Amino acid sequence: MRRHTIHVYNRLPEKSNPLYLHCASKDDDFGDQTFYSGQTFTWNFRVNFWGTTLYFCSFSWEHYLRKFVVFRAEWDVDSYHHTYSYIVNNEGIYLGYDDNPT
Repeated sequence: MRRHTIHVYNRLPEKSNPLYLHCASKDDDFGDQTFYSGQTFTWNFRVNFWGTTLYFCSFSWEHYLRKFVVFRAEWDVDSYHHTYSYIVNNEGIYLGYDDNPT
């Protein structure tokens, strides 16, 4: 099983309200995080022995709230990506990933 990396980048306008973030899995809970424009939250992991790893995040900014899965164990295959970058700006949340998954 390969090592995976998740990055969350706060690209909201400078001097705007902070981004509140809560990311967790069944085994790991990173707690409530507060990020200001330009800050980044990153973690690394491997899929667990049972192949059930699932990470989800809750993103909150001003009156917007979004929750979704940021990684599923099914994505742990050689032909799939291993670095996921979530970019948060005032237009939404965008996903980028490594161009060369090997």
